[in-house]
Parts: sequence; C-alpha cells; structure tokens
Amino acid sequence: MLSVSLDFMPAFYTKHLGLTWGESYYFDPDYRSQVEMARDRFLYDVLGEHGVGSPQPTPSPCLTIQPVDLFMRTQGAEWRFPADGTVESWGQPWKGMTVSEILALDARAAAAHPVIDAILHQYGELRTLYGARADVLGLRSGAMLIHGPYTTAHQLLGEDLFILMYDDPSGAQRVFAKVWEIYQAVLGRISRALEAPPARRIHIGDCAASLVSADLYRACVLPINHAIAREFEACGYHSCGPSTHLLDEFAKIPEMDAIQLGPGTDLRAAHQSLPDFTQFQPLIDPMLMRDGTGDDVRRRITEATALLLERGGGTLCAWSFDTDTPLTNVTTMYETVAEAQFAREP
Repeated sequence: MLSVSLDFMPAFYTKHLGLTWGESYYFDPDYRSQVEMARDRFLYDVLGEHGVGSPQPTPSPCLTIQPVDLFMRTQGAEWRFPADGTVESWGQPWKGMTVSEILALDARAAAAHPVIDAILHQYGELRTLYGARADVLGLRSGAMLIHGPYTTAHQLLGEDLFILMYDDPSGAQRVFAKVWEIYQAVLGRISRALEAPPARRIHIGDCAASLVSADLYRACVLPINHAIAREFEACGYHSCGPSTHLLDEFAKIPEMDAIQLGPGTDLRAAHQSLPDFTQFQPLIDPMLMRDGTGDDVRRRITEATALLLERGGGTLCAWSFDTDTPLTNVTTMYETVAEAQFAREP
C-alpha cells in the first residue's frame, strides 16, 4: 500500500491565504484552530480529489512543537516567531562549554523551565476544548518523538561538536547521553502531567546525520541511537540529507520499523542494506517539486513508488514544499502514486 504525507511550509499559506503563524499559533489554541481549519479547507479546495484537506475541517487537539526547539529553549536559546514560518531557535547555548560543564547541567532544571510551565498551562486549555483527546507532542499516543542527541547537540554546540567528535569521541558520547537525559526529564514531566501511557515507540530525528562520515557515525552517534532504541518496542528514524554512506550503520539500529531517507539517498542501496520489515518513507526533494517539470516529477515518483511496492508499500514524505511550488506538480505526484497503486492491484 502506498500513501503520501503532504506538508507545505507556512509561507505557502501566507502567500495564498494571508495566514500568519507567529507566537499565537503556539500559545493560543483558538488562533491555532483558525489557522488549521483555513489551511485544511484550502487544501481540500485545490487537492481534495486526491484525499487532501477536508471540506469540514476540525482543529487538532494536539500541541506540536519541534522537539529540538523545545530543548533549545530550556537551555537558554531565544525563540523567534516569524509571521510566515514556524518557531525559530536562535543561539548556541552550549558553545564554548567543556564536556564537564555540560555533564554538570541539571536535567531537572530544564524540566522546570517556564516554557514547560506554559505548555502545561495550555494543555489545561486544550482539555477544556477537546476533553480526553487533548495532547501535547503526541505523547498520549504512546509514542515519543525526539531529535537525536547528536543532531540536538549540533544545534547547541555548532561546529564545535565536530571538533569534539574527532578529538574526544568518548566525550562526545557523554554529551549525547546528557542530551538524552534532559529529553527524558522534559518529556517525562509533560507525560506525567498528561497522564500519558508509557511510550512504546521512539522516533529519532537525526537531521544532521548526513554531515558525518560512516566511521564517525559508527564511533560517536550510533552508540547513543542504539541505546535509546533498545529502550522501546519499536523505533522510527529520520535522516533528511543524502545518506547512502550511512545505510549500513542505520541497519544496526534495533527495532527500526520505519525510516525516512532524504533526497539524494540511493533507495536501491537502502533496499539492500535495511531489513525487510523496515518501512521506507523517502523524502521527496522540495527543489524538484518547485523547479522540475511535470515529466521530472513523474519520473522521480515512478522510481520511488516502484521501489516501495517492491518492499510491500511505504509512504512518500512530500514535506517542506515552499511558496512557489506549482500545484500542478503536486497533482502530478498524486496521480503518479495512484497509477502505480492501480497497476499493482490484481
């Protein structure tokens, strides 16, 4: 079975509908619901024939913030709220700190940060609006989503992290373990307030994975990802850059039932390296969707769907499409997926 997960950047809706995000999108549930319903109605109007959007949209009862941004804020990063974009974290709070100084940080202080108080206050509002359906970060579903400790540390330390990984691999591993400790403290506090069930599944977003060699990944990054995945019944993994050189290392992450691989990754090589039970969720190149011709899009989607069907199905992650992405290319993508699915059916 094939499916498509579609996501446009907020600026797309600012251009077409005049919608704005800003701080209110994150901390005013009523405002967020207005944005979400206008967005979903528009998607139905332009792509409804492909099952996108809704003619009678309803707002989500779940507050979602990128985990790395939440983590960064607890460590002192500044948050900025562009009108046509998602929240942005500014600063590198751990830059210049030694490993010892990082290890001395108190995870409980991060969990007690005022931003966590504000999120839990909003959860009370969501409970009033949506009852038992109210959620934060999807934690009530029994799943936990984090950005990988390496990717998070990259945001906190900047380029200093790579020097640390080369010069002191064991020190880097201890920093990654501290990151995971803080994630557990922060998300643990939220989970307890939500009375969420114990997480059975973890999704690790390692957006910076492709920036390192296989050797460095194996020495520094794989150990923490391996240790985290072993704590859960199932694991999803995300590497949004070209990651062909890391596929054999990804295959060592235990219980990995799904993987999102970035544009430029050789899916055929991934098919050979990764377990058969791992569902593929390749990311479609947003530059291709913006600048490519209809024939370019059809060719790329045909190649991807053929590989997914060979594995028994999968999901195309059509994410981060920008302001100037032609809707004709999006329609071509959906049509190509439908044709591949139809041709496969008996």
